[in-house]
Amino acid sequence: MSENTPHTPRIGTGSPVWIDYTAANFARQKAFYSELFGWSFEDQGEEFGHYCMIRAGDHVIGGAMDADLTAAHTGEPAQPAAWSVYLKTDDIDATAAATREHGGQVVVEPMGVGSLGRMALAMSAGGEAVGFWQPGEFTGHDLPLAEGTSVWFEVMSTDYDADAEFYRQVAGWDVAPMGPTGETATGGDEAGDDETGQGAAGASDDADAAGDMPRYATNFAGEHATAGLCDASAWLPEGTPSYWRVYFQVADTPAALATIEKHGGRVLDGPMDSPFGRVTTVADPAGATFQLNQPL
Repeated sequence: MSENTPHTPRIGTGSPVWIDYTAANFARQKAFYSELFGWSFEDQGEEFGHYCMIRAGDHVIGGAMDADLTAAHTGEPAQPAAWSVYLKTDDIDATAAATREHGGQVVVEPMGVGSLGRMALAMSAGGEAVGFWQPGEFTGHDLPLAEGTSVWFEVMSTDYDADAEFYRQVAGWDVAPMGPTGETATGGDEAGDDETGQGAAGASDDADAAGDMPRYATNFAGEHATAGLCDASAWLPEGTPSYWRVYFQVADTPAALATIEKHGGRVLDGPMDSPFGRVTTVADPAGATFQLNQPL
């Protein structure tokens, strides 16, 4: 498995440090993403279970795994196609313990990945899968904020308050509420002293009063924000679990949507212009959802 390129910025604790993708019919999915984003997939060999590093040009932007290979190895049915997000931790054993203490479940116990680092998989208190990565030689993905690379990450939560407290306690988030125009207040202990008595998780109710905007917070305030938490309880169909989603940058939304539909993917919502760009929710041919973001 290759190490990072020089394009990797310093990634702070509690920030997304890695994304990966799992799907069956892997060759078809690789062809889809290769045409859509120009990605290449580098098989890391049998030692790493034929895990693939995803490159966008010179940038290492994530990983991918053939769900059929995993199913053949474990004897279990292939997992549904999905994108996963990993948060950086400096002590993955402490993170696993905190996960249990604050309402989550550890699905995969902390384990070493050679000399590259240690990983764990969990379910948050709000019900979504989330990974944790303690870097060793491999410090995480490149984030050049360029076409074909990830530019934002967020939880679509059906239990916002539970997730806000979980990520605050487990990942060290401040949980900084976002107002109607996109500004964020300082979270953490200062937010806990607000008059609502609900801390950061309750401090954005004024945004709801201003219109239909759901409660939304970023992990850290202002320019330190690297991920978001959205109260999606009123948006998601009943029974839909919380989940992380990833935004990828594109230069031409209509061209990207034409490629998606040509390969059997679907447009689920949008395009919609926002203060942060033109956003579209899409699904790949295997059903995994993600976001497109075109700067305006």
